[in-house]
Amino acid sequence: MSQENLYLENRKVLKVSGLNCVVFLNNILTSDISKLKPLETIPAALLSPQGKVLYDMLVSLDFPKHTDEKSILIEYDLFCEDVLIKKLNMYNLRKEVKFEKTNYYVYVSINPKSSENSLRDKRFSNASININRIYYKKKPINCINKNCPSNWYDLIRYKNCVPEGTKEIETNTTLPMEINFDLLGGISFEKGCFIGQEVNARVKYKGLVKRKYVPVHFKNKNFSFSNLDKVDNKIFLETQNIGEVITLLLNKEDDIWYGIAKIKLSQLYLFEENNKLECDFCGSKIKINFPKYMLPLPRKIKTS
Repeated sequence: MSQENLYLENRKVLKVSGLNCVVFLNNILTSDISKLKPLETIPAALLSPQGKVLYDMLVSLDFPKHTDEKSILIEYDLFCEDVLIKKLNMYNLRKEVKFEKTNYYVYVSINPKSSENSLRDKRFSNASININRIYYKKKPINCINKNCPSNWYDLIRYKNCVPEGTKEIETNTTLPMEINFDLLGGISFEKGCFIGQEVNARVKYKGLVKRKYVPVHFKNKNFSFSNLDKVDNKIFLETQNIGEVITLLLNKEDDIWYGIAKIKLSQLYLFEENNKLECDFCGSKIKINFPKYMLPLPRKIKTS
């Protein structure tokens, strides 16, 4: 399938500048910003002091400029724009860092052409897929291949369990490791402290995560919905409620629904052992397909 650039209208880019912008972001975000490389973007998150995800984002070096001023680009969900900037400013006590909304249009491409604004999305490295973000200052014309489904990017994300934005990662309820942030390169335990680090270090080293996001799919020609809030999103294994569907979309090429679900880790072990096992969702038999990077599933560490 040939994919051209796809415009993501719900994504925006914030410029963070100042001589101490890297140190500032490194002290509050989950990723190691000091290790950013040119032409790549890495996942990061701003957490609550209790270690829950407030806002997920993609972070990259600003494009080459003829200036000594350091700056970082943060791609974020449009729906959290004002509260994100307000929260970042709250930690900017010395006012040494500046935040500036940019006029970039955010595009993604699976086969990017050469562009100085093209950034490889490191979240997909484990899946061996070359997804790039492209930031344009002017909205390109006729950039979509008419033979390509408009939801190809979401399909790739769902199949590889890469959630994005506040609609898929509910604010202040989810730990980074529940959404596989550690496996997607979105959290560093080697760089030192960041907001929520202590809580997540205990979760990591003691194996205390209780739920995990996983990719799911099912086929049911009679199933339809316009909003998950309007259906019962619970998933059952026999009579036991084991989780819930977070997001879904229909791939019209194969009439299969793909999505992401949040499932109890204790139940996921059963699916890890038996890949033919199915569970129930809205009258459909739903299957879990673990991406290779998720296996083996984490186990609780026994302490003496």
